[in-house]
Amino acid sequence: MISPADVWEALDALALEQGLTPSGLARAAGLDPTTFNPSRRISPHADGRADMRWMALPTLLRALDVLKISPAQFIQGLDGAGRGAGQASVTRLRGLPLSRLQGGGLFNSAGHPTGVQWEDVTLPCAISGDAYAVRVDTDALEPLLREGSSLVVMPDMPPRRSDRVLLLQPGMQPVVGILVDNTARHRGVAPALPVSASASRTQSTGDVSGGTAEGLRWAVLPYKNSQAGGADAQGNVCGIEETVVPVQEGKSGVWVHRIVMATF
Repeated sequence: MISPADVWEALDALALEQGLTPSGLARAAGLDPTTFNPSRRISPHADGRADMRWMALPTLLRALDVLKISPAQFIQGLDGAGRGAGQASVTRLRGLPLSRLQGGGLFNSAGHPTGVQWEDVTLPCAISGDAYAVRVDTDALEPLLREGSSLVVMPDMPPRRSDRVLLLQPGMQPVVGILVDNTARHRGVAPALPVSASASRTQSTGDVSGGTAEGLRWAVLPYKNSQAGGADAQGNVCGIEETVVPVQEGKSGVWVHRIVMATF
């Protein structure tokens, strides 16, 4: 028997196959951007219970029209017909908006997502390990990452110099950017060099480990609008030395997680 959750999950998978987030699909269908948000899929009851609600038929038809999927094809997919025949595997994982990653209790001692604050996210691909998704809910990362984009983050995949990473530090806003070697700062060399140039002159440093005496071996060059300094859409550095955010190695709750995928 088909459930409301099956309908939502199938629509999420089809949208992501075409590079659309829930809010992106809603905009493309001429709907309110929050129409397909996880919070809009729940029908609360007076006694505190909550059930997954059915999607309105007109809303579903408008979404399918954007996705170029007929209602018959959608129903066949829900019934299981044609599954495995050229269709991508679907993975469900935990996710949160970028702005909510500053809260406590989101990660365990190994840096893996934990707790009840996480939302369910569906991806049309096979993701191994304890990955999680981050939805960009700000325009501060444009033009590289527009608002509504989603990032797939792998906490078990050690990042290397020049990797795209997510930096999480207690009491600070999460930082999305490029991992850079911060030891140049201690040698009196400005670290605000194009990452591509600095990486091409040296061998990869490997995993993030072995900090300096100051504990600031690594830093993250944030993605932000080029007018504000940081890294632009090509990963080039623009701005001044203060744009780098040092990684406080050895401090509890500090994580540098590697970004392996982005949807736009």
